Amino acid sequence: MSPAPEPPEQPEQPEQQLLTVVYTGEPDEVYEYRHDGERRSFGRDDDCEIVIWSAVNGNRLSAVAGLIWRMDDELWLRNLSTAHDLFVEVPGLPPEPPLPPRRDESDRGSARSIPGELAYVRGPDGCELRVRQLRPPRVTDHPAVVGQTARVPVVPVELKPVALALCEPLFHGSQLPASYAQIGVRTGISSRKAVRNLVERLTALYLSELPALEGLVDARLQREADQLGLNAVPRVHRGVVRFDPPDAELVDPAELERRSALAMPTYYEVAHLLVRHHLVNEAELAELNPSAEPAARNDRSP
Repeated sequence: MSPAPEPPEQPEQPEQQLLTVVYTGEPDEVYEYRHDGERRSFGRDDDCEIVIWSAVNGNRLSAVAGLIWRMDDELWLRNLSTAHDLFVEVPGLPPEPPLPPRRDESDRGSARSIPGELAYVRGPDGCELRVRQLRPPRVTDHPAVVGQTARVPVVPVELKPVALALCEPLFHGSQLPASYAQIGVRTGISSRKAVRNLVERLTALYLSELPALEGLVDARLQREADQLGLNAVPRVHRGVVRFDPPDAELVDPAELERRSALAMPTYYEVAHLLVRHHLVNEAELAELNPSAEPAARNDRSP
């Protein structure tokens, strides 16, 4: 009797692009665009989804300066201002022509796709948005991280609400964990500093118990530095990644602050580890603040 034929190999599904925008003045707030049609406005008006805080006390940046949306698995930009240009800059490439302001309120505004894996959208008064469009890092069960004899500790009771809120978007198809602001809403913790401290405790626990996981984080940060063409060493300070230049005294302080927005959050690998190993699960989300809207559903769609 001849052996049964091997089943045909299934073709690998292409990884979804990870499309994110960060206002570099608020580097720990990462806006992920998961679905075509998802869009966010930005400007100095607090009704914008992305508020440019450096511009709120002036009038150089329009109240609603522009719109960034996802279409055909890439991000697009429209200038909604009637007063100023918007600039798209790709590191290492010559400057491109700016998007001009609208002629009047009836004009839809000039629009274009945002090129490359890394680009900056810039406007007046400190308006700087970092746009990344890339394949996400793979977070796999490497034997060096979680082998047959490795013990992955359970989540401490006092950190369980924060762990659940952190991982909640992953249960709903997001590739990024929740931001500090989303965690605060879902846990009822009003202090951003308190949220950050709890997330840092959670991250430190798993990085200390699984040293190889910390190695994966370091390797990912170094890859990001290489990808971005930075002659810099990644450094983590209170949960925020900074790519410090060799001689910080010779670099403008604004450039140092900008570099802090170049990497994904340090808790990325830890959150995926918690979900993969069922240390948190979707059924437990009922333990979170019942009056708060789930983080994964906070995105505004057109």
